Amino acid sequence: MSRNQDRAFNNTTDSPENTNTSTPPPTPVAPDTQMTAASPFNFVVPTEVINLPSAGKHYPVGHPLHNQTSIEIKHMTAKEEDILTSATLLKKGLALDKMLQSIIVDKNIRIEDLLVGDKNALLVASRVYGYGAKYDTEVECMACKHVFSTSFDLDNLKTKEIIDVKAITMTENHTFKLPLPKSNIVVEFRLLTSKDESVLANNKIAGSLSLLKTIVVSINDQTDSFYITRAIESLPILDVSMLKKAYTAVMPDLDMTQMVECENCNETANMGVPLDAGFFWPNL
Repeated sequence: MSRNQDRAFNNTTDSPENTNTSTPPPTPVAPDTQMTAASPFNFVVPTEVINLPSAGKHYPVGHPLHNQTSIEIKHMTAKEEDILTSATLLKKGLALDKMLQSIIVDKNIRIEDLLVGDKNALLVASRVYGYGAKYDTEVECMACKHVFSTSFDLDNLKTKEIIDVKAITMTENHTFKLPLPKSNIVVEFRLLTSKDESVLANNKIAGSLSLLKTIVVSINDQTDSFYITRAIESLPILDVSMLKKAYTAVMPDLDMTQMVECENCNETANMGVPLDAGFFWPNL
């Protein structure tokens, strides 16, 4: 006899034999299951699946994006708009990262661990779904220096084509090795993460040295930081240029450029989409 039946018999003078058992007593509903699909509190925020420029190839084993070609994000809501307009977060330069962290569905993924190109893809996608693909801003003509208004179509941004440089080899640790032509040393380097980008942006001595010291993992298989620093500081400019070009060649990213025509001199040029305040604050 179930506990429900026992309680039913205790509340009546009938015995089990005299009780009509054709209609069983109602089954109690647990308090936490009483909300139905029609409940006004069952809100679902739409999500989108965004392709990653890296296709997950450069994340180590154990990372939630290892070999994952896409990432799922939620559409921005008033919550994310509050994050973007938070004076405290804006002052600290954390508003964009906090917003992106908020819209990522898989909370095991941390913004600071994303490769820069993958983060750029999320920035563009969240802007498109939040404010639309049309991005009106001002640019300066490289020919006549005239400043004029133009419109970028963010839906037309494509994944950058990775250049195959025969001298570059990828290691099993998802780093890259490159022999330098002038010094004849072999440099091993890695891709920048969002955290690296933030550190470099806040570095008061930003430049080629800061970038190379961040991405270089080893030189001639030597991983000692002091040795690497001294070697980088001694690199001929030809080698420095070669290393930066190699990094750009293998870095997965969006192609953030579009053809723009100057209204003053009619000169056309490929211009990068400026990530200024209007990108996420179009009404300012």
